[in-house]
Amino acid sequence: MKATAIANSNIAFVKYWGKKAEGNIPMNASISMTLDSVLSTKTTVEFSPKYDKDEFILNDKKETGEKLERVSKFLDIFRCGSNAKIVSVNTFPTASGIASSASGFAALAAACNKSMELNMTDTQLSALARKGSGSASRSIYSGFVEWSGESAKQLQDEVYWEELRDIVVIVSSGEKKISSRDAMKLTQDKSKLYKERIKNIDKTLEIVRKAISRKDISVLAESIMKESDNMHACIEEIGIKYLNETSHAIKEIITNLNSNGIIAAYTFDAGPNAHIITTKKNLPKIKDALFAFGRLIVSKPGKGVRYSEEHLF
Repeated sequence: MKATAIANSNIAFVKYWGKKAEGNIPMNASISMTLDSVLSTKTTVEFSPKYDKDEFILNDKKETGEKLERVSKFLDIFRCGSNAKIVSVNTFPTASGIASSASGFAALAAACNKSMELNMTDTQLSALARKGSGSASRSIYSGFVEWSGESAKQLQDEVYWEELRDIVVIVSSGEKKISSRDAMKLTQDKSKLYKERIKNIDKTLEIVRKAISRKDISVLAESIMKESDNMHACIEEIGIKYLNETSHAIKEIITNLNSNGIIAAYTFDAGPNAHIITTKKNLPKIKDALFAFGRLIVSKPGKGVRYSEEHLF
């Protein structure tokens, strides 16, 4: 049966960086905000004997090699012998540090679930999406989400703190030179700072949980920036740099805007593109300050995975 699912990207306030030995289990818990449909992936899946091999089309490009292999391996979890055709479309640049794998594998897991008529719960879907991409476990849910162990759970839904905003500043739409997966492994193996990070991460998690529950933008923003800086310090210690001059210029602008009281946070995943977390009332001021950087994508807390009858093929 043909099935289509849509999932949104998410931005991690506390980052997942590093895995335990097996099963895509994180070294530490992470907390994220699922974004709205401005940053989403739509995926249609069909398992059928008519396909001689798996076919994966992403943003109108037929994929081969590593990308196809990764998707085929994920499909093995669901399939009963048949090959599949997968067509997927992102509303934002793929592999540029905007969690395309999170929305991608969340949508793929949900589409497979419906195609195979498995009727999985969100917890089960989260655990399976995790096997494709760790951060995909969080995109199953709306709003504010925490992931630890095999699956994620929702802390608050998308309407709880609907005034919160995320501004993505597109610094580069090119693919990363080194994948998150590879950089994560190298950081875990070689960084001395990383060992300290793991020791202190529980304290950060608790501060962020409380800031969300209290809707405290000042405490949340300060924690988000420290967390982003900490992760990138670990990565840069081993000689990998995801941030560029423009990324650092954005950091400086946000720091200056916060000089009379914290109103916004910068945070970077594994790429140069910035996410700026702020509130609706401060949005115009932040956008004005970032205007010179070109393309800005504004989103708010968004929905979890959902299904569509409008298929891509």
